[in-house]
Amino acid sequence: MRVVILEESETHVPVPAFPSGESYIDLRQNPRAIERIAPARAHLPLRNFLTAINSTKSVFTSAAVATESSSASNGLPGESFEFASRIRLVFAIMSLNFDRIQYTEIAAAVKELLERDSAESIRAVFRVSPCDFPEQDHHGFCLEIQLIARGDSTRQAEVRWGLGLARVQQALLFRARAMGQQIGARDTEEFPPPSEITN
Repeated sequence: MRVVILEESETHVPVPAFPSGESYIDLRQNPRAIERIAPARAHLPLRNFLTAINSTKSVFTSAAVATESSSASNGLPGESFEFASRIRLVFAIMSLNFDRIQYTEIAAAVKELLERDSAESIRAVFRVSPCDFPEQDHHGFCLEIQLIARGDSTRQAEVRWGLGLARVQQALLFRARAMGQQIGARDTEEFPPPSEITN
């Protein structure tokens, strides 16, 4: 899997906010509310990802999610279909969101795990971006994960995306466990690194 990490400056606009408004759904507090998220209803891998990432075994909270599919307009043969998702995460422990290095370090660690996978049809972009936290009257950061998979058809691209998202989920939770131990969080179950995942 090809992985790129981007660090955006505070000059990028607009800056997202967390929570994102009245429509925000807090899945840590209300897991059953996942039924109100249309992309999660439509795509089981995304539903599984959001359920795991917002669980008590995770140090993350999902802030926003979207999916899209597209096809290349050049008409060339080959993997010309894409399926993609964008998922924005923040830390469930609020104080961690105000330190950029927390995001850059976990992005780098997850990148190292994911690049063990040789799948060239999947790429991921991790963006560490400024984020406003109005309830805390504080500026901080968030992590946006864009995952794009290519295929010979929309269906093939979506299947590859689902496999890729499962690997991202495992990598994040594997690092979350280590992070939880470092910050004195309660013990969590062991999550295997992506290299141990079987298709």
